[in-house]
Amino acid sequence: MQSKKVLVIDDEVDFLSFVKETLEIRGIEVVTASNAIAAGIELASKPPSLILMDLKMPGIDGFQACEAIKKNPVTKNIPIIAVTALSDDSYKKRACKLGIVEYFVKPVDVEKLINKVREVLDITDENK
Repeated sequence: MQSKKVLVIDDEVDFLSFVKETLEIRGIEVVTASNAIAAGIELASKPPSLILMDLKMPGIDGFQACEAIKKNPVTKNIPIIAVTALSDDSYKKRACKLGIVEYFVKPVDVEKLINKVREVLDITDENK
């Protein structure tokens, strides 16, 4: 069985560490990137099964990164979950138009996030 890998992209190092530890405890492989450039390098080396991405980052923001991911034939089908401080409905609508599968506003409900990650990765309790 191929390992399910999640790429977490966020400029907040503490959040990256927290999500990495939270998912790895549950047997999910996690790689992190603190900006869109580092994420691009990671995506080119071995595309993940899922991307968790902040939308509010310096430089190339999450919306721009999502557009680039969805335009690339190699990465266009990777599901993206937004985890961001942007709570306005206009951001949620924009994210939906870009194909983001779920939108979580920080501070995030960890159990809901984990459940959504497991759902997207199709991980059940039987095959942890």
